[in-house]
Amino acid sequence: MKLPLRFHPLARSPQLTALLRWCVVGLVCALLLLAMLPQPVLAAGAPPGSAYRLKVGTLVEFDPRSGTVGDAIKSLLEPVQYRITYRTVDPVDSAAVLQRRIPAIAAHAGVMSIEQALLLLIGEDNRLVVDHVNRLVAVERLPDDAKEMR
Repeated sequence: MKLPLRFHPLARSPQLTALLRWCVVGLVCALLLLAMLPQPVLAAGAPPGSAYRLKVGTLVEFDPRSGTVGDAIKSLLEPVQYRITYRTVDPVDSAAVLQRRIPAIAAHAGVMSIEQALLLLIGEDNRLVVDHVNRLVAVERLPDDAKEMR
């Protein structure tokens, strides 16, 4: 049984046919361009999505009268399942940074990413070393030549 097809008279016009053809070509080009966009590259063995775990926003409020920088860092890293490690080039200096009291500026810092909060806690003379594969975070003192560049 053949169904009767009834097209509107405008559907047979060459202008609409050309417009439909250009729309299809434009859609195919857009899909090809979308497929060619570069994807973020993770370290070998890193679980998917781990590169952005420290970019998650959080409300940063600490009591500067109690607790240390190390305690504050542990509380920030716990929800994203990262851990702090003391195994660095200079573990004594790293431990000294983590034993300091929480700076007053971090008491009510507001909303920021976890990475920014960690940098605020450790101060300007130190840097974060992040291992996304093993989910470890370490604190190291900045080299002297890096301090001079600032």
